[in-house]
Amino acid sequence: MTQRNRDHVRYIWFCIELERYNCQKCDSFDPRDYQTNKSENKLILESFQSLFTALATWEPNGSLTLDISLYSKSDNEHAFKYLTFMPDATGHQVEPMSIAGSEEPEKHRWETTALGSIPPVQSLERLFGHVWIPIRDERKCWAQTPKVPAVTRLEMRLQTYRRWDTLTVSQILSHLPNLREFHYEIWMQWFTELHAIWIRSLLALLSATEGLDKLTIFENSNQQYSRYFLRGNSPAHAPTIDLSQKLARVNLGVEVLSASFVVDAAEFFSEFSTWPNLSHLTLTSQLLAPTTCPTKIMDLLQAAASAACRMLKLKMMELWYGREGLAALFKYEFIPGHLRQSVVTWRATWCMSIQPRVLEAWEGVVRNGGGYPGGVDVVYETVNDHITSHADAIVSLKLSETVLRPISLQQIKREQNFVSSLTV
Repeated sequence: MTQRNRDHVRYIWFCIELERYNCQKCDSFDPRDYQTNKSENKLILESFQSLFTALATWEPNGSLTLDISLYSKSDNEHAFKYLTFMPDATGHQVEPMSIAGSEEPEKHRWETTALGSIPPVQSLERLFGHVWIPIRDERKCWAQTPKVPAVTRLEMRLQTYRRWDTLTVSQILSHLPNLREFHYEIWMQWFTELHAIWIRSLLALLSATEGLDKLTIFENSNQQYSRYFLRGNSPAHAPTIDLSQKLARVNLGVEVLSASFVVDAAEFFSEFSTWPNLSHLTLTSQLLAPTTCPTKIMDLLQAAASAACRMLKLKMMELWYGREGLAALFKYEFIPGHLRQSVVTWRATWCMSIQPRVLEAWEGVVRNGGGYPGGVDVVYETVNDHITSHADAIVSLKLSETVLRPISLQQIKREQNFVSSLTV
């Protein structure tokens, strides 16, 4: 490709295709099937090395997105026919899927249990397998791989179900010296015995995100998958204090920050840092639920206002939470030209009044930023939609696009429609 043509390229979808597998694997209990094999690891490393070697010759043109995916073409040929794998580019839309086929072979059928419908066990564990590359091979490969100054934005989306090792992700980040944005969508760590290791890995990865302008981390889950992995007797993993506070400390220069489910806003705000460039912040908190003591919710919103006083360029803050039957959003927005310039919105599936002490705290944010001294406008909106998952909550709460890529949201909704059809 000539330099002239390169200058017109703004997006590259780098999709690594793993080996196909047949139906004999669908009921196989071989643990080797649940992680990448030697030949696949070789393919992955050689693919990265080849791509980065080619892109290393590209001159930076100000904007280039690298979107990385990994899958097997067999993934949506067996128990998970609703899966889609496509680029995050204009013109690509996920087609809805409303009905699960009743003619499926026995080994592909989802099982109806007292806990709900769950997919075939072996198929599920293969889908959520690990990309485990020997550390020695990985380090040797990346040591021989050139850096790519042209890439400014990196995407790793939910359509990659297999779990990348955070060492691999860190190596990718370190080889993109001009990276300004990282959009990182991950699946929750289902296995309780691996959760502590996964958290330590994420803590190390957060250090590699320092210096970015925009960072999005979205941890996805699925109620049907967790019914198998958590065996029905363990709750979903709660966000950890360490991750929440590390995110607050490491990314002090960030301009746009969104972290959903992997951290909790209450712990993020307990880290008394200053964010001089932060203009947009989106966080989740499990406290935003109708069963939570109202005082605790008010304490959270007041702590958010206190933190906002240390965000001198803040234009919007979204604190939200969503799951089946529940959606809630507290939103602060600075609107130039608006009568009072600042608006506080409470949008949720249940009614709640924001206490005067909280409103006074947010009026202090306005004064601190040199805004209109008359206070803030307060808006209350009720969500009447039927909320079946966090994906419905994202839509009904009208969250900003920084939370989750639209195509990923469409894929979650497609999956949701398929699962819903199993119970009809």
